[in-house]
Amino acid sequence: MIGGVLAAASCTSRTTPLPPPEVSMVTAPDGDGRVTVTGLALEGASIGVINNRTLEGVITSSSVTDCSSACPFEAKLIAEGGDSLRVWQFLDTNGLPDVPVPER
Repeated sequence: MIGGVLAAASCTSRTTPLPPPEVSMVTAPDGDGRVTVTGLALEGASIGVINNRTLEGVITSSSVTDCSSACPFEAKLIAEGGDSLRVWQFLDTNGLPDVPVPER
């Protein structure tokens, strides 16, 4: 059912809120305390994942290969068993600056 929602959302305006991506798996923390979140999102979308306890997270992108309207994504972040993760997707908007990292 979610795949159908993803397909329908791909034709909407960028100002319309997107549905959340489909999360297919969240692993238990590994030896470094990281969990892996995998699932499907709109082609070319950015996916944000935030740990609601720590308020830290990551942003990743869905696959850029031709995968129709639902493309795989993977995100890794620090979390503990029982933590709640917030997951959303968004499409790039005009006017986002690229901020360079200074050299040492």
